[in-house]
Amino acid sequence: MDATEAMTALRVTPRDSSGRLESRSGAGVHPVTTAGGAPAFLKVGADERELRFYREMRVPVRTPELLDFLVRGQEVALLLSASGATVDIAQWTDVMWAGLFADLAALHATPPPRWDAPDPLLEAMARPDLGLIRGFWGDDVRPDPDHLRSAMSGAGRAFVHGDCHTENITVTGGYLHFCDWQSAGAGRPSADLALLSVRATPAGVRVPLERFPAGEPLRQAVEAEELAILIFLWPLYAGYNSDEGNERVRRRGRSLARSLRG
Repeated sequence: MDATEAMTALRVTPRDSSGRLESRSGAGVHPVTTAGGAPAFLKVGADERELRFYREMRVPVRTPELLDFLVRGQEVALLLSASGATVDIAQWTDVMWAGLFADLAALHATPPPRWDAPDPLLEAMARPDLGLIRGFWGDDVRPDPDHLRSAMSGAGRAFVHGDCHTENITVTGGYLHFCDWQSAGAGRPSADLALLSVRATPAGVRVPLERFPAGEPLRQAVEAEELAILIFLWPLYAGYNSDEGNERVRRRGRSLARSLRG
């Protein structure tokens, strides 16, 4: 299904965007105007998981409203209400971080759905590319999937967003809206928090994770999960980042490895 087909079927027209709302799930997001003249976004290339989320789940965080949808075989297009714009992570304020942490805590306290979130990290840990890992990390860190997996599981299961980072969060009227629910489901709460930090690290931004309301098991799980992402997944994407960003990642990885050993 292409964008033109979806726009015709859902009776929307393209519009200029005053910002960019980008999906990291591989779907294309297009700013459009509805037949009633309202600004909206058309997401082409979504999947049934995300449609199921919008149709079945009620969550204690703000999300775009599902206005309409189109299904063609395995392909899904979602028409979503406009919900503000992303804010560069370097411009995030203490108030915004506090709001995000409160929202995540509420989401994680929601009974998880019947379906599991995708888990590319555990898949990578089960079949690690040791050559790629060593090429990026050298002798700085040692991949120990069994130890990290055990620590990551210490905080139990929860309803997770699954792709939680600031480029999937829009801001309007001072409120945060969570977008891109394609990876949502039952999973480890540490995954949402760890990914926030991983995605911020190359930009030199430190996410104040210590402000998240969590007990010691979750704090340890977040550290282990973040280190696991950096070891087992980051080398796959290092080539898309600057030397400076990758060096920040290495420093963060060494720091986490020392903390977990201690």
